[in-house]
Amino acid sequence: MRNLIILLCLLLSISCSTKKVTEFKITNSNTYPVSVKVTTNNVSQTFSNIKPGETFVGLYDWTAIEKKDGQWVFRIQNDQTKGADEFTHGYYTNGELFNYVTLVCQGDQLKVQITE
Repeated sequence: MRNLIILLCLLLSISCSTKKVTEFKITNSNTYPVSVKVTTNNVSQTFSNIKPGETFVGLYDWTAIEKKDGQWVFRIQNDQTKGADEFTHGYYTNGELFNYVTLVCQGDQLKVQITE
């Protein structure tokens, strides 16, 4: 019985992750590939080469974020011309982000939805 409890505790500790991540869904509604750089406080990550008409789904790991207030910063780059636009959106406190972000890139516009 004791071995069973130890094994159960071990399995539970292995299955629990301490990583903090946000799922990103990025739709490129342009006729050219784009890259999206996301920055929150001291953490940034780039999702590269999202093809025209493609919807990309990936995880943004913010485990090491500084515990201070801030805004989401999105930098959208045209991968053909290397031209880029930067957008800020939303507000978070104490370095706590949300679970889901949906972005739609279309021309010089960015539609953003951040949800729990």
